[in-house]
Amino acid sequence: MPRDRHALHDAYIIALILAAAVAIIITVRWEAPPATAIVFVSLLWASSLSVINLRTTVVVMMLPVMVACIIRFDAGTSAVLAMFGGMSIQEFRIIRENNPPYLATLKLLLNRAITALCAICAWLAFHAIWPEPVVALGDLRFIVAAVVSGLAWVIVSGVIVNFQILLSTPTFRFRVDPSIVLGSVSSTLPSVVMGVMAAAMYEYGGLVPFALAELFFISNKNYTQRALVQKENAEQINCTLARIIDSKDHYTAGHSERVAQLASHLAEACNLSRNEVERIAYIARLHDLGKVNIPQEILTKPGELTESEFAEVKKHPGWGAELIRGMDKIYGDRDYRAILEHHERYDGTGYPYGKRGEDISLWGRILAVCDAYDAMTSERVYRTAMTTDAARTELKRNAGTQFDPKLVQLFVSKVQG
Repeated sequence: MPRDRHALHDAYIIALILAAAVAIIITVRWEAPPATAIVFVSLLWASSLSVINLRTTVVVMMLPVMVACIIRFDAGTSAVLAMFGGMSIQEFRIIRENNPPYLATLKLLLNRAITALCAICAWLAFHAIWPEPVVALGDLRFIVAAVVSGLAWVIVSGVIVNFQILLSTPTFRFRVDPSIVLGSVSSTLPSVVMGVMAAAMYEYGGLVPFALAELFFISNKNYTQRALVQKENAEQINCTLARIIDSKDHYTAGHSERVAQLASHLAEACNLSRNEVERIAYIARLHDLGKVNIPQEILTKPGELTESEFAEVKKHPGWGAELIRGMDKIYGDRDYRAILEHHERYDGTGYPYGKRGEDISLWGRILAVCDAYDAMTSERVYRTAMTTDAARTELKRNAGTQFDPKLVQLFVSKVQG
C-alpha cells in the first residue's frame, strides 16, 4: 500500500493503460504505409521536443500533425502513431529522475495511454460529424469536426490528468482544476487551423509537402517558445536587479518601480510605440543599478555629502551602464544610454559627460524628469517629501536648464504622479 499517494492511484493508472490497449486492439486496422508511419512518428516526435514546461503544450503541438492522422487513418492507427510519436528523451529523463523505478515505469506507460485515448476520442469526435476520410475545406461541417476533435483531445487529456493529480496525494479531495484544460483550449483553434492546412497539403500534394509544412510550423513554434522563455528569464533578472537596488536604502524602496510607471506614462505622452513604452519602463527599473557600488554610509548619510562623497555618487550612471553592457543578450545600446545619461542636464552641466540638449538620448531625458519628480515627492533620509504641486513647480522652474522643456510640459499636463 503506497503511503505517498492514494491507494487507488496505481489502480487508476493501470486501468487507463488497459483501456488504451483494448481500445487500440478493437479499432486498429493499420492503414498507414510504413514510410508514411515513419514520417508521422518523426514529425510527432519533433513536435514533442518543443515542450518546455507543461504536458498540455505537447497536446497542442501534436494536434497539427494528428489532424491529418485522424482524417486519413483509422482510430487505432492514429492512436499508435500518437503514442510512439509523443515520446521524448526529456520526458524519460524527468520522470526517471523524480520517481522510483516502478512508479517511473507506470507514469511512462500512463503518458502513452493518455495520448492513445486522446487520439481515439478525437477520432471518434471528428468522424461522428464528418465520416468521410477526405479534406473539404469549403464545408463548414468539416471545419466544425476538426475543431470539435481538437477540443475533445484537450478535454479528455485534462480530465484524465486532473484525476491522476488528485490521486497523487494520500487523501483524495475532489477538485476540478480548470487551468489543466483551459490552458490548452486557448491554443486549440490555431493548432487545429494549422492541422487542417497541413492535412490539405497531404491530401492534394502528398507526403513531402505535408512534412515540409509541419516542419515549418514546428520550428516556428519552437522559436516562439524559446523567445518567450528568454523574455521571461530576462524579466526575472531585471526584477531581481531592481530589488537589489531598492534594498540598498530603505528610504528609496519602491523608487525604481515608481520611476518605471512614470516613465511609461511620459513615453505614452510622447507617442512612442507600445514596444518602446514597455522597454523604457523595463530599463527604468535599473536606472540606479550603479548605486550597488556606492558605500552604504554614503547612500544613507543624513547630512550633506562631502565633495569626495558626491564625486562617488556621480559615478553610478556609468557603473550601472557598464553592468548591463555585459548582458548584451538582454540589454541593448538604447538601454545602456538611458542609464548612462539619466543625470545629464539639458543645459550641459550634468554628469557623467556633460551632454546637452538632444545629444542626450530621449530615454535618458525621460528618465531624468521622472527620476527627479519621484525623488522630490518621496521622503529621504536628508529631507521630507515635497507635495506633488511643489514638485511640478520645481520641474517647470528647471525646464530648459536641468530638463527638456517639452518633456516637462508633457509631464505636467498629461502624467499623473
